[in-house]
Amino acid sequence: MRIQKIFILANNNKIKGIEEKRERLERLLIKCGKTVQNSPEGVDLVITMGGDGTFLKGVHLIKNPETLIYGIKYGNVGFLVNSVEDLDRKIKRIIEGDFKPCKRMLMDITVKKGGKAIRDFCLNEAVIFRKGIRIINITVAGKKETIFEKIRGDGLIISSPIGSTAHSLSALAPVIVPDMECLLITPVCPHTISWRPVVVPPDEKVTVRVSPEASLVVDGQRELELNETDTVTVRKSSKAIRIIMDDRAFFKRLRSKFNWGM
Repeated sequence: MRIQKIFILANNNKIKGIEEKRERLERLLIKCGKTVQNSPEGVDLVITMGGDGTFLKGVHLIKNPETLIYGIKYGNVGFLVNSVEDLDRKIKRIIEGDFKPCKRMLMDITVKKGGKAIRDFCLNEAVIFRKGIRIINITVAGKKETIFEKIRGDGLIISSPIGSTAHSLSALAPVIVPDMECLLITPVCPHTISWRPVVVPPDEKVTVRVSPEASLVVDGQRELELNETDTVTVRKSSKAIRIIMDDRAFFKRLRSKFNWGM
């Protein structure tokens, strides 16, 4: 794929000196004959400068499934992004077409609320969490049968394989190789410890109801209030995201980021 139009998303709020670094990157891209746009509309590549949160924000700006995304780590959390080391060489390699993107599944989310359907998508996870001090009741149904019958707990996480190393991992769910396609359903602090994470196939349709009320957070980017008359449906999306990674060795990255075996 020929890369010509590029959008840079930098985390200007939290990272000191990031605007100067962004301007330097823009000068490099222009020097290489590329166009740096002020909007993500119609671009071939989105480059994010920050941590995983900035990267996820960049994912949600992409409308064209052919658009690539490349994250540069300037934040605290950086499992989805790449090291800033030797950046000029890496950028030149990318714009010359010397890369092989990783294709990762997305999840479609539909919230039926008051007769209306609110639609969204996520790369990592959809998190349902209690709003008040009391635990909530959660029922999770598949296409053919109930998966969880009235879990009492703090909440629920439905994640993709790439999201299994995020919030879901902190809730003691398994790590799933990101090349796989499935949905991971993880209860958060269930009142009965017999409830355990469940992996379901990619063609499953997961429908969630809560009582009395909760919040739905999508990739840490958007939040929606839920009540007991609402339903949340999560399924594999027909679309995918194309990510450029410097190092595609997944378990090597796990050892580096999470100090596995150290």
